[in-house]
Amino acid sequence: MNILVVTYPFGRCGDKPVKLLKETGWNIKYSLMGRRLRENEVRDMLGGVDAVIAGTESYNRETINFAKDLKVISRVGIGLDNVDFFVCKEKGIKIAYTPEAPSDAVADLTIAQILNLLRYIHVSNKSIRAGEWKRITGLSIKQIKIGILGVGRIGKRVIDRLKPFGANILACDIKSIDNVDGVTWVDKDTLFKESDLISVHIPMNKKNSQFVSMNEFSMMKEGSYFINTSRGGVINERDLKTCLFNHLAGAALDVFEKEPYTGEMTKMDNVILTAHLASSDRRSRYLMELGAVENCIKLLNGEIPKDIVTERSYE
Repeated sequence: MNILVVTYPFGRCGDKPVKLLKETGWNIKYSLMGRRLRENEVRDMLGGVDAVIAGTESYNRETINFAKDLKVISRVGIGLDNVDFFVCKEKGIKIAYTPEAPSDAVADLTIAQILNLLRYIHVSNKSIRAGEWKRITGLSIKQIKIGILGVGRIGKRVIDRLKPFGANILACDIKSIDNVDGVTWVDKDTLFKESDLISVHIPMNKKNSQFVSMNEFSMMKEGSYFINTSRGGVINERDLKTCLFNHLAGAALDVFEKEPYTGEMTKMDNVILTAHLASSDRRSRYLMELGAVENCIKLLNGEIPKDIVTERSYE
């Protein structure tokens, strides 16, 4: 078997994933690019490859058609929007992912960004570096209504972390979830109209593309805040940018429609930008890599891991 490890970095947070691959006795190849691969680069590497330990690079129909021997795509992470499930299904390629591993890290970063926005930590940091000494009056979590859009693995964890702060939490999902206490369930419009800060935690799929755009942003209270740590494509970045000029107080974005992000929001002081690092704490990274390797080995050995991707995963 030939296994290609494309995701980067790999093995820095613990050596067990690398050891497990070596122990198979199969031929293991690593991308040496040191960055996320472009579509043509992925395509060029997939010749003769039986399985790929994948990151967020694209596996669309054209790329998959080049991979004549590919049997397995094992994602390091939770997002599936970069993999064309339906062409993989046509060709009998199995897909697995690691949905639990990054959830705590993403929830932690979300809380950090809530505090950062409400207390203007990023603004104060910049002002001191500019030789100024501005004591900015912010808000406490207890003062505001926080809206959570999407109450899945990560949304639930964000809610659990907010409760000790005494937060007033509004929640919106495609269905109310019985085992989530301490929230007020509302519909989408109510969430956007009544929240002072909204954090998005929904997957990227066809029905969620541009799920939050001018219609939703314009409903938000003047001076409110917006956070996205899910996928860039679930919001309309242009509409958000427009509202940040004259309506919203600030935003924190970890994901973007096109990455690396180089757009106009890099020049806006009321936007916190991070480089898709929500899942990048050492523990989560290790668990994602370990899970992806274990899933890959099982699938190549004809076993079915619990985190195999089905059509339902894309709903």
